[in-house]
Amino acid sequence: MQITVHGTPVELSGKEVFVGKEAPAARITKLDGTQNVIGMIAPNIQLIIAIPSLKTEVCSLGAKKFNELVKQFRKLDTIMVTTDDLEFVKEYATKESIDSAELVIDTQRNFAKKFGLLISEGKLKDRLARAVYIIDREGVIAYKELVGEIVDEVNYEACIEAITALVSEKKKGHTHENWMSV
Repeated sequence: MQITVHGTPVELSGKEVFVGKEAPAARITKLDGTQNVIGMIAPNIQLIIAIPSLKTEVCSLGAKKFNELVKQFRKLDTIMVTTDDLEFVKEYATKESIDSAELVIDTQRNFAKKFGLLISEGKLKDRLARAVYIIDREGVIAYKELVGEIVDEVNYEACIEAITALVSEKKKGHTHENWMSV
């Protein structure tokens, strides 16, 4: 799998994931330094946003834009994953008032490898490719966008439409009525 960086093809390493398949569990570092796992089954829908570096204009703009767009969803866990250093990300979160999403760091590149997003060569080696995943409550990838050119933004409208559709969908599993009719 590959993307382009300013028009130059760059290989991605890790295992590619697909819509309709189970999301892998990936270990990340929270801003308080503790480890956590994202992906897989969870009580809320997860929006996972892979950000190459918050130090760039496109990434910073995207983080702020998503922070505003997701405020309308109460049962959505928005996680922005970056490979920037911990102190910078803490300062960024405070300075830019990122309050509708959780910023986390892929310190060991576990997320990057498990989702097939690790840039394996060039000046952005060991950074994340720009991507968005929506994972339903059952742990299945419901939406995926891997941005083909690193400097391009994601399709915010398509992403929000996918979240809206998923949020309004009835929860899977048995209902009281189904249980009673057995």
